[in-house]
Amino acid sequence: MKRTQSGFTLVELLVVIAIIGILMGLTIPAVNSARESARRNQCATNMKNLALAGVQYAGAKDQLPGWIQSYGRFTGATDPSDPTATSVPNPHEKIGTWAVALLPWLEAQPTYEHWTEDRYPIIDGAGGELEEADDGFHSLAAPNLAIMQCPSNPATIEEFGKNSYISNNGLVPFDNSGATGGGSVFFNASMKRANGAMNSKFAGLGTGADSDRVGPKVRLDDFKDGLGFTVLFTENVQARAWSRAGFVTTADLQVANLPYAAASGTAPEQRITASRYTSGLVWHYEDTDPTATISWSNGTPNPVAQQHRINGGGTDISEDRFVLEMNNANAADLARPSSAHVDGVNAAFADGATRFIRDSINYRVYQATLTPRGKSSDVPWPEFVLTDELE
Repeated sequence: MKRTQSGFTLVELLVVIAIIGILMGLTIPAVNSARESARRNQCATNMKNLALAGVQYAGAKDQLPGWIQSYGRFTGATDPSDPTATSVPNPHEKIGTWAVALLPWLEAQPTYEHWTEDRYPIIDGAGGELEEADDGFHSLAAPNLAIMQCPSNPATIEEFGKNSYISNNGLVPFDNSGATGGGSVFFNASMKRANGAMNSKFAGLGTGADSDRVGPKVRLDDFKDGLGFTVLFTENVQARAWSRAGFVTTADLQVANLPYAAASGTAPEQRITASRYTSGLVWHYEDTDPTATISWSNGTPNPVAQQHRINGGGTDISEDRFVLEMNNANAADLARPSSAHVDGVNAAFADGATRFIRDSINYRVYQATLTPRGKSSDVPWPEFVLTDELE
């Protein structure tokens, strides 16, 4: 009698392999989608906590923090956080960002104390046990905080103070007065309350100080268009370290006379002035339909540059948002919302709520979400009113 052999034939084996391949093809995208959804939700939670911290700060200080401000001065002594250092940092000003101001409400009190107590430096001393942070800064003044990082974001260029989030810093100053019907809004005027949520709280040092570089107090009561319609924070894949104001260097912090910006008016090129952009988002005097017959507020606006839109980038791979790095020259252009999420970004509003904003929204809507009082702002068309465009 013949014995029957059990097992798969080659055809049956191939069929099984094909079925497994099909199932994997169906399952893996679903798993990846679920993971990204979880990352996006965590990002939104981080931003919600930032917004709530901003609201608490405003309640305690009667104003929102500045995108740049001084947190005191290290007077020059042994660093108690790194006593084995072989050299002591020189006396220096502790100039930081809005994020430093919110640290007590982000469960980072020890880091806040490192910034605000004069016995601690934010510049690293040589030869100690602590690792030096980027560009000579103190690692304890720029730790990597989970709440400042979107889990979807690609790796940042900084090793310390990694950051995904940016504050609403209002209008980019401009001057097109030479154009027919053109107007201008210079630095000080760009910081008026109706133009954005945060402004500068640092005038410079010594003979370089200029009071015009300090903006007015912005309170939540100034958000006349509604707390739920005005953005406080969003995200940017090009955001620089949460702790560092602009591209300020350790040498800048040690001088007695530090100007905020050059007298020539080339403010966007200055390391400190860039603090408006490195950890902030802005809007430009641009419109989606500059040829429209409208009574413009400050002359005919420019058309909206692609790079200034949400998730904006250039036309080739070298200008892709995941390739570009922010520097002095491009900082104002890259100070817009961008993310690794699909089709948009998370944003936190002044009422503590978060929304996902599509990158296809009209630029007038974008401007309206950044201006606490649109009709009093310098947007090209102040009569535009935000209604249900974010739904």
